[in-house]
Amino acid sequence: MARGYQSYRGRRPKGRGLLIVLLVVILAAACVYMYAQRFVVYRDDGSWYFDLPFLQGSGRDESGSGEENPATGNDQDGQENDDSTPGINLVVDDAQPEGDAPDEPDEPVAPEVPYGERRLIALSALPADATALGEALTQAGANGFVYTVRDDTGKVFYSSAVSQEQAAQRDITMEAFSALCAGEDTVAVARFNCFHDSYYAYVNTEGAAICQSGGGVWSDERVYYWLDPAKEAARKYVIDLALECAQMGFDELLLDELAYPGKGALERIDYSGNTMGKTEALALFLDELRQALNGTGVKLSLLVTEELLQNGADETTGQDLAALLPLVDAVYVETADPAAAQTLLAQYTGEAKPPVLVPITAQAVEGNWCLTAG
Repeated sequence: MARGYQSYRGRRPKGRGLLIVLLVVILAAACVYMYAQRFVVYRDDGSWYFDLPFLQGSGRDESGSGEENPATGNDQDGQENDDSTPGINLVVDDAQPEGDAPDEPDEPVAPEVPYGERRLIALSALPADATALGEALTQAGANGFVYTVRDDTGKVFYSSAVSQEQAAQRDITMEAFSALCAGEDTVAVARFNCFHDSYYAYVNTEGAAICQSGGGVWSDERVYYWLDPAKEAARKYVIDLALECAQMGFDELLLDELAYPGKGALERIDYSGNTMGKTEALALFLDELRQALNGTGVKLSLLVTEELLQNGADETTGQDLAALLPLVDAVYVETADPAAAQTLLAQYTGEAKPPVLVPITAQAVEGNWCLTAG
């Protein structure tokens, strides 16, 4: 190569570098635009805005108005809504939308089983068999009987498997009652004393009995003991006995002395340990009893005095008809004016359906039976 000469490399255009930069910018812008399309949100009016992930915490749209951003689910106060079901807005409307299938008809409601007519004779002793019972009912013009299965001492007049041992009368079997209650046309009513009990209260004083302030079981003017409905053990014992009556086939339990004691040295009773009031405890017992008998078909009725029916409540005994009547099917009461008694029952139950009235007239008491039109 000749001295003083170098190889020729050519002249580079001055705009070539700028063009390369411009192409890179255009390519980058295209990539950004394609990526940003996934964050574009369109409104109903055709306008749009970017909903960028790093801006979702603000809860504001591009107008800065503070209204709820449909993409973020935040409310006007900037507080985040529950997003467990994002994108769903549930609106309940009574109107049926066009094109939707009509609602399915409600399930048919079974007709209410009527209480039924009661023409009852009171049995002081069990007939020899179902034939002898039928003859007694025919002679009296009755369609059923009332038999005391548990009295005001707590004694149980059948061979109970759950009663306190000394309280059960072992010579009358449960099978004997089942045979008498089996007749389809015979109404079998068990008169059942609830809380007057000198047997179970004696062996389970602290857990089930009404106690006196000085300690020990409390006794009334006849030196009989009482169970305390506020105590769970007392309620369970009585309900277990009631379930036995259902197993024997009785159609109805006529509850007697569903109450706290109203006579005797009441000032000696200690209720300080009870966590509920008297009426509340009685209503709880009735509610638990109804649940236990659910499905058995056994009806519950309440035996009350005419004085209680007239007054509506007794603070001492805890009986409040407004609270108790909705939980029973019928009320038995000795009255000379059944129409007035029925009016009172409706008054105490308010908008609820009143229980059936079973009036025990003076004539019925003398004839030893009860009448109701059902």
